[in-house]
Amino acid sequence: MANQKATQQTPPADIEGEGNRTADRRYREGVEKSVKAGKIKEHAEEAARALDGPEGDELREAEEAARRGQPN
Repeated sequence: MANQKATQQTPPADIEGEGNRTADRRYREGVEKSVKAGKIKEHAEEAARALDGPEGDELREAEEAARRGQPN
């Protein structure tokens, strides 16, 4: 019975928790790929259009929630 309890408390190997190195690596690779592709200005213009468009208020609210550390 004790062996079963220990098994239940062990998180699955694919869950990394805080400091998720896999997510960090993927994010950094994506940023590097975008920079190398030269699409920074294109993405900035797309973001500006989104902020000026009908979803702008929702995007700003999500940004503020993220700054406060609150999920959507």
